[in-house]
Amino acid sequence: MLRFRFVLLLLSLSIIGYTQDRNEGWIRLNLNHWIQPKFGVGLELHHRRQANYWTTDKNLLDESMLTIVRPWIYFRLPSKWVISSSPLSYHGSREILNIQGQTKDFLELRSTYGIQRTFQLNKLISRNRAWYELRFSNINQPNYFFHTRLRIQNTWLIPLFSITKKTKLNYNFTNEFFISQRKELVQFDHNRFFNGLQVKWGPQEISLGYQWSRHNINPLAISRHQLFLNTSFDL
Repeated sequence: MLRFRFVLLLLSLSIIGYTQDRNEGWIRLNLNHWIQPKFGVGLELHHRRQANYWTTDKNLLDESMLTIVRPWIYFRLPSKWVISSSPLSYHGSREILNIQGQTKDFLELRSTYGIQRTFQLNKLISRNRAWYELRFSNINQPNYFFHTRLRIQNTWLIPLFSITKKTKLNYNFTNEFFISQRKELVQFDHNRFFNGLQVKWGPQEISLGYQWSRHNINPLAISRHQLFLNTSFDL
């Protein structure tokens, strides 16, 4: 009971801050298939919507923000670490320019390489992941540029109770921070905190919750408040 009250407190604190700065809705679908015990492939489909942050509009589905199509290749090592590679992925974003709702589209291509592992600590599950991204940004604009980004993510899954014999409800807390480099400039990019609930049965899982992102964009930092639905299925 104490653990459940703790989760409710964190969810309540999330809702309090939901009306500030930029409001967004995210949905992500991960499809994975292990061809052999040590080799697998996957496809990540990700779409984000946004409210017009130039106005007081809070409609999370008002305008497209980002669409990602990212294929994956996985290699499982004997040490249980998993190496992941996405040689080329599509990232199409849209920026709202003014209060009238005029927009501008940007295209980015990425190569992503990473390593990850899951640890079982008694009943707790800890997932640890590091990604390194090669980003070719604004390639449809005259001011296109190349930069890189390091992403470090840690997820904690805390069991709450069993819905059925094979279906569990977990509390999901995830922290991910980003460090970017463009030419000689290396700087903090942003940080994401996800706070929500996860339903898990076998390798399948669905998480729904609130995510807060803090972006260090000069001259002003930007807070993004995101309703996030994240799903993952093994085929």
